[in-house]
Amino acid sequence: MKKSTAFLPILLLLPACNLAPKFLLPKPDLPTEFKTDGPWRTARPSDDAERGSWWTLFNDARLDSLMKQAEAGSPTLQLAMSRVTEAQALARADRANLFPFLTLNGNAGRSRTSGNMEFQFAGGRTRSVLGASLDFSYELDFWGRLRNQGRAGAARAEAQEADYRNALVGLQSELAMNYFALRAQDAQIALLRRTVALRKRTVDLTRSRFEQGDIAQIDVAQAETDRSATEAEAIGLEKRRTELEHAIALLLGTTPSRFSLPPIEINGTPPVVPASVPAELLERRPDIAAAERQMAALNAEIGVAKAALFPTLSIGVTGGTQTSYFWKLADAPSRVWGLGPGNIEWPLLRGGGVRANIEATKARYDQSAAGYKQTVLGAVRDVEDALSGLAILKRQSAAQDATVSAARQALELSQKRYDSGLVAYYEVLDSQRTLLRAEQEETRIRGERFLTAVMLIKALGGGW
Repeated sequence: MKKSTAFLPILLLLPACNLAPKFLLPKPDLPTEFKTDGPWRTARPSDDAERGSWWTLFNDARLDSLMKQAEAGSPTLQLAMSRVTEAQALARADRANLFPFLTLNGNAGRSRTSGNMEFQFAGGRTRSVLGASLDFSYELDFWGRLRNQGRAGAARAEAQEADYRNALVGLQSELAMNYFALRAQDAQIALLRRTVALRKRTVDLTRSRFEQGDIAQIDVAQAETDRSATEAEAIGLEKRRTELEHAIALLLGTTPSRFSLPPIEINGTPPVVPASVPAELLERRPDIAAAERQMAALNAEIGVAKAALFPTLSIGVTGGTQTSYFWKLADAPSRVWGLGPGNIEWPLLRGGGVRANIEATKARYDQSAAGYKQTVLGAVRDVEDALSGLAILKRQSAAQDATVSAARQALELSQKRYDSGLVAYYEVLDSQRTLLRAEQEETRIRGERFLTAVMLIKALGGGW
């Protein structure tokens, strides 16, 4: 037995080839810079590097608290992490095929043979058989089938890890966007409520002047109509706010009935986000990393499919003991062993099925390559959209500030002209409505700037 097993190390070291094609990552033709002007910063971390708490740039303690709750309780993250655990376990299972298998077998039985069988020696006797053996088996991976299976499994596990990071970035960005949208909604509601309070004072003033005979009753009716319409608009905005609050509760992994956020208006401007150059996105975006790992897995699977054209060879060694007497299990005469090729399989005729599977695997790889290119181009577009959006919104905000200032001045002049009896009250109402719409648009643009800043951070891979 020792002489036979001496050949095992030699067999294990036999050279093997790899039928998988060399993995070449597609290189989309990317520009060296975005259309929008900087600021620029080189993206140093790769897709699996720690991004840090990017939301702290907004200096909002409430947002920071919500982020921690979401990471701890989000079902989406729990699902993504479970998929990572599954993929890693499957990768370990694929890699296990690269190593020898050792199996412990045991058997015990008692049987009697017939005494009335022709040409049977010692028939009609009853005997017991006790046995124990260790079976060693190992498949010689000449064509790289098992190695490519292991590589494919490892690449898919890494793709799932990238998917988890992508889910985390998506959760964080969606939470931040809903949070700032809710704060913008609070600002709109607060603006309308302040306007309602002003309209109530205007109604009281016009009613008093009407009672004194200074103005007509139509002015009172118009003032009351405008106040009621503004109040109804303010109430209508509460529906959207409630929906945003419920959306945040879902992201936190809780029910809407257990979650509420007190109103807080959005103010100020978002922080400046330094963007990286387009090519650096390849090192940062987890969705790009996942697409690249899927390509690597399918590339390895091409080698697995090609290996099916060639024979598989497994070697086997077994050794143990066999006897009819329990007390003789350890005796030398009870020992048994065996050495042989184990199993040889060569698919000589499969109706073209093996080659068809190779073509299908290559087609899946081509699909993943096209998907990778599309993901990269989409990433560049996302950054371009966010950068141009921030630049345009900044200019629009400055123009809208000027509009609000002019609308306030127009309202003051209209009020003076009305008080002097030069114009009808309708001109005052028109100026009030113009100012309100200008202030609402100013608040909307402020909220859009915060949302677009979050979109840029997400487009850059969740930080920089």
